[in-house]
Amino acid sequence: MKLVVDIGNTNIVVGLKKQKQWVHIWRMHTSKQATELDYNMKLQSVLWELGVSPDEIEHKVLSTVVPELKDRFSDLLKKINSNPVIVLDKNIFKFLDIYIPSPDEIGSDLVANALAAHHIYHQDMIIIDFGTALTFTVINKNGKILGVNIAPGLKTALNALGDKTAQLDTVPLVLPENPLGTNTETAMQNGVLLGYIGLVSYMVETIKNEVGQSYKVLVTGGLVNVLKHKIPVIDYLNQNLTLEGLALIPDLLKNN
Repeated sequence: MKLVVDIGNTNIVVGLKKQKQWVHIWRMHTSKQATELDYNMKLQSVLWELGVSPDEIEHKVLSTVVPELKDRFSDLLKKINSNPVIVLDKNIFKFLDIYIPSPDEIGSDLVANALAAHHIYHQDMIIIDFGTALTFTVINKNGKILGVNIAPGLKTALNALGDKTAQLDTVPLVLPENPLGTNTETAMQNGVLLGYIGLVSYMVETIKNEVGQSYKVLVTGGLVNVLKHKIPVIDYLNQNLTLEGLALIPDLLKNN
């Protein structure tokens, strides 16, 4: 069994995979203030509810874009059992079967996405991850990452507007039926969500004009459901893409 952990700026996603099936996937809020004990209690509680013994976990893989939590989670994963923890970072990138430009700068989550896309789909791919940031990772069918584009994520953009708008505390990520806002909230929702539909479509068009029309569009991320039915350029949806990439790593390392 594999235990994989993907720490993002907003959420921590944890997955348990047995052979080719996900046993359980769950999320917890990312908090830099939470201690190792706090996170360990949450993790152990889920394992206990699932009836999973620590001895059943053969591989433990960690990816994080939050440096403050790297050691905290690495330590708690080490304590689950005696098996080593694999931390996906530039020290591991060189053992993967994909080409990664600027390994010191690319996020481990984007590498995991690219790895999963390469192994699952075997196609030229534009990967769009709807997370705290909206990322576009382009990888060809030979496993070469050609480049990455990054924009603020949906919630990040709405929150930034909300911080400047005294009338609002929070703005729901819901696209209004009327494309013209009739109050501050719907004006912001339309401005961001309709704007991002255009952003994604134009970004994909521009990338395809550069790399070729053969590239398929694969979407993932915690916020993808907000707009997935409104973006016609999407070819594939894989909600667990990052976890799938992390789960591949122990097998790839065995061959090195």
